[in-house]
Amino acid sequence: VACGIAFTSFAGLNEVGTHKLSDDEVIDELGRLDSVARAARVSLVRQREALSSQFTPEQLAVFNTHLQLLEDPVIEADVKERITEQRMTLENAVKDVFHVYERLFEVVQTQSLRNKMSDMRDVALRYLRHCKRGSAATSGSQSDMKDGILVVKELTLSDLTEALEHGIVAIAAEAGTIDSHGAILTQAAGIPAVIGVANIREALTEGQTILVDGNTGQVVIDPSPESVGAAQNRAVEEDTPAVTQPVLADGTKVVLTAAVASATEARTAARIGINRIGLYRSELPVVQRQGFPKEASLAALYKQLVNAVDQVVFRLPDLDSSVDLPVVFPESETNPALGLRGIRLLFARPQMLNQQLRAIYRASEGRPVGVAIPFVSGPQDLHRVHEIMASVREELRLAGVDVSAKIKIGAVIETPASALLGRELISAADFVLIGLDGFSQYLMASDANNQHPEIQGKLLPLNPVVLRAVRKLCAVAGALDTDLTVYGESVSEPGQLELLVSAGVRSFALRPALLPDAQSRIEGLDLVQSESKLQQQIRLR
Repeated sequence: VACGIAFTSFAGLNEVGTHKLSDDEVIDELGRLDSVARAARVSLVRQREALSSQFTPEQLAVFNTHLQLLEDPVIEADVKERITEQRMTLENAVKDVFHVYERLFEVVQTQSLRNKMSDMRDVALRYLRHCKRGSAATSGSQSDMKDGILVVKELTLSDLTEALEHGIVAIAAEAGTIDSHGAILTQAAGIPAVIGVANIREALTEGQTILVDGNTGQVVIDPSPESVGAAQNRAVEEDTPAVTQPVLADGTKVVLTAAVASATEARTAARIGINRIGLYRSELPVVQRQGFPKEASLAALYKQLVNAVDQVVFRLPDLDSSVDLPVVFPESETNPALGLRGIRLLFARPQMLNQQLRAIYRASEGRPVGVAIPFVSGPQDLHRVHEIMASVREELRLAGVDVSAKIKIGAVIETPASALLGRELISAADFVLIGLDGFSQYLMASDANNQHPEIQGKLLPLNPVVLRAVRKLCAVAGALDTDLTVYGESVSEPGQLELLVSAGVRSFALRPALLPDAQSRIEGLDLVQSESKLQQQIRLR
């Protein structure tokens, strides 16, 4: 949690004039290009060295990616061509070159290309910022940014490094993803950040005070002293065992578990009284390392999780080709959301699946853990994983590894096929997870990133069709005495938690920061009263 003065940007691609160069100025401008490019490279190397103790070698690899772009002869030639042939200033030439690349990348809307474009835009900003620093008109206003909040269109690596240099205490971004280079490193640096705050730059004026709560994902413009105090108190309370398992008005117990992406988050959950990890997102180490982690390091990481709490469910890596991972996805796909994703990818990359299972066995050391299979289409996927696990288990046993752990195999329900085959799938699983965000999107054929009202109206609040499907799955799981847990960011939206409990959900996996609020909302909930709201919500209008 952080509160401070908002600064809307260090520099932007649009902050460029349109001055046409004379013949004499062209020569000077080419000289500027050489000096600016050199300064940008030196600065990037210096920043990488300065942050070497703060980030892992894998995390620092992105600096090398940006360095390669700064040294790319094609990009440099394109910039020179605009200076010499079109008489553009260096700033305008850089802007024009990278806008051309941006338009080319936007033709194919995949996350991989968006991440690459983010890196290229980042390098363009580095050029422009060094142009600005080389100008006599450059002001020293950035020295006043200490303890401020940086507000940007998209969180980039250069934003983060500038923020660290100037003492920025938090970042709010209009766009971006949790697997972008900037977001991953921001998390590692411990800087509060909220990504996906639509139109925030239009809503505020530079110099206004804003509150950034990275725990709840909220950004408040001109917050009252009371709201600032409340947010700070919530942050302090996270370190105290404040969460107990809620009980409904009729005595029914609801189980709250944590959804985490790191051992640090797992320890945070344990500190607030939650000793079960209902969902560990195992794809983050793969994304951070830009490929396959070594089995030993993966097992060591997983052991930290197992040691932090009483019980862990490892969701196998849920990745698709929209993520910028050339080692995993050497070829692009036209529609990543319907391609090699989740268990489909793991079946296609057996070495990746075997490595995950071996690391989980090594980390468990005889203690019970769960393995959730993402993006299943039916019970046949579970049967296939069981066969592979048996083979892996025997290999490890012969190698002298303790494989006495009872590893439960669960299914993640997201696809319509997995919902339609609910009884057969749940019968074959030791437990079931419903990934509510993905499930809603696939069931309603609606993209949550599309902000058009016609699309968002299909998703929030919970669509009657989604609620009906969840209720049916809960009934089947209850009849078969199989644990069913729901997770997803949309679970914590106002009113949705209560609707899900009314629909029969008795277990949730939420980010640690959301668990205290979830407990207070569920505690003492009257099912008789909430049932009427449920009936209204599931009625098709």
